[in-house]
Amino acid sequence: MSQTTSRSASKKTSQVIDTGGTRPARLRILDKEVQIACKPGEEDDLMQAAAYIDKSMRDLRRRNTTSSIEKIAIVAAINTANALLKSRTQEGGDDAFAERLSVLNGKLDELLTSDGTNQGK
Repeated sequence: MSQTTSRSASKKTSQVIDTGGTRPARLRILDKEVQIACKPGEEDDLMQAAAYIDKSMRDLRRRNTTSSIEKIAIVAAINTANALLKSRTQEGGDDAFAERLSVLNGKLDELLTSDGTNQGK
């Protein structure tokens, strides 16, 4: 998935370059529209992934209204990776890596929770 921005002398336009049969897909995540290249036949998977991330970020924002969008995105990414690694672990994946990621996930959750109480410091 790649995105390229082209500029003309009269105005700025954003377009997705077709690389290997991809076409633009517009997604809406946390009230922001993003456009990425998607291979034919992968649209449903992409939409499901975007809906999962959108829900995760909305849940985090609802619980932590003082956190920045960037922190919410990072925690959502870590939570998603943690869930993926846990599912792999159940199938015989790397236990040590999943444990390290779980610890990191806990620390990020603590940081996100304490973000509102430490902003003025």
